[in-house]
Amino acid sequence: MLDQVPGENLCIGGIFTLKRKEALKEAKITHVLSVLTLPLDTALFEDYKHLAIDIDDDEDADIIQHFPATNAFIREGLDTGGGVLVHCK
Repeated sequence: MLDQVPGENLCIGGIFTLKRKEALKEAKITHVLSVLTLPLDTALFEDYKHLAIDIDDDEDADIIQHFPATNAFIREGLDTGGGVLVHCK
């Protein structure tokens, strides 16, 4: 089972959540939002629509500037009947 936001098919996890293919399938995850600066193995995202936000996990990072794009991406995933995984490191 994935950590899910109540009332939405929106899940939150770490990068290792991407290796839980069966759990992602059960949760009907169609979109993955990556929020981190690590280089990513593109093979992890082959089955999903993917958006990567390259930002440091730092209290001084200006994450707000990314909200319009990330909110639209999340809304697209939910509005099309899919699920969204938001992950960091």
